[in-house]
Amino acid sequence: MRIQEGGTDRLRALFTCGAHRIAQLTLRAGEELPEHRAPHHLFLCVWSGELEWTAGDERVRLKRGDYTSLPPGLSHAVRALEDSTALLVLFADGSDVDKR
Repeated sequence: MRIQEGGTDRLRALFTCGAHRIAQLTLRAGEELPEHRAPHHLFLCVWSGELEWTAGDERVRLKRGDYTSLPPGLSHAVRALEDSTALLVLFADGSDVDKR
């Protein structure tokens, strides 16, 4: 998945700093992002609705306030069980992230 300035109906870029990205993910009930891999650390927090999150052999339901994260390169997919919005954060490699 590639986040570009402006985004699409599903993915809207909110902030970009170098290779780091923050975006709003919006899916209608039944829509999905098919299995893919991200070259970055990934953090996803559900703002509204309910998502089915599949990563490797694990499948979980995420509701408002739930969150998950993944290391780079792990295969994952997202499917909306109802109209949903989530915050998606991608960190390039963590080398320039404040680790206080």
